[in-house]
Amino acid sequence: MTLHSVLLEDEVILSVEGVFDGDVAAAYHRSMEAAYAADVRRVVVDLTMATAVDGGAAAVLAATVTGCAARGTHLIIAMPDGVEAEVTDPAQVRTLLRSFE
Repeated sequence: MTLHSVLLEDEVILSVEGVFDGDVAAAYHRSMEAAYAADVRRVVVDLTMATAVDGGAAAVLAATVTGCAARGTHLIIAMPDGVEAEVTDPAQVRTLLRSFE
């Protein structure tokens, strides 16, 4: 499991490889806090190389939706099956993550 974070001016790309679980969720949360501090306008969560997402990571993603919405930040989630969606409601996270179940 690996988390890569790339900050590009007003955008951050967070890529997860392997299992997105509690261990990765902590690093992910720190990366999101840094992105918010940098006042990014767009967040891309790239799960195309993820093999599984546990409940804790799903909760962190749902919290990201809420945090981005409160800041007017666009949140894009890219999935392994080629689906890419702008997420504006925490309930959308569960729908997107069904491919990992």
